[in-house]
Amino acid sequence: MEEKNNHLSNSERFLSAFNTVTRELEKLVQGRGHLPFYRLVDMGKKKNGLIMTYQNDLKELSELRNAIIHHADYPEYVIAEPHLSVVDKIEKLAGELTKPKTLIPYFSRKVQTYQKDDSLKSVLLTIKHSGYSQFPIYENNHFVGLITDRGIAKWFANHINDDQVSLKFDTTLNEVLSFEKNRRNYVFMSQDQTIYDVREKFHQHYDQFAIRLDAVLITENGYPNERLLGIVTPFDIAQLPFMKI
Repeated sequence: MEEKNNHLSNSERFLSAFNTVTRELEKLVQGRGHLPFYRLVDMGKKKNGLIMTYQNDLKELSELRNAIIHHADYPEYVIAEPHLSVVDKIEKLAGELTKPKTLIPYFSRKVQTYQKDDSLKSVLLTIKHSGYSQFPIYENNHFVGLITDRGIAKWFANHINDDQVSLKFDTTLNEVLSFEKNRRNYVFMSQDQTIYDVREKFHQHYDQFAIRLDAVLITENGYPNERLLGIVTPFDIAQLPFMKI
């Protein structure tokens, strides 16, 4: 962005990026007419994780935009030049809005799934070899629940007798599912949602349900009956390359 715009003044770059953000907000909220920018932000944050994350920054940038533009005359003209750091901030926001990092392809992966009649042993072997801790469970093509390492630990705790664990070789995952009391520990999201959307989902989930979100399961349109395209875990969220502004 810098090399491309190095012939422009800071104010020209700032206003160009600000106008891009405004257009993207209008498209997002399907705004008609001339809605105030702060209103676009308040509407947009309900639909877009990036706007939710940077809502205060966007409103501050709007105030700066009004401060550097002289409105009394027509055409309007610039009366101040913004600092380069502010220009970088608005350009980064504009770039993230126009070319967002979507869940697919970002989290596209082959997810290990299991049938509810599969043995617990099969999952334990996966934990041993891969370290995975979230396991989507299906009945044929119908999603029935998520087993986690915590649910498995509860199952083991319930089967301790005289300091020994009774592990039957025919124990099924369906039996373990009954120990996953927190049925709201997963959600489905569509492939077109962004990495900011999924971060907000993790942040807000506990506030809504007082339960930790263990996994976001990604399908084409966010429906459980669709093919699983990827998965996002709390560990993945910690590794995401979020924009620093």
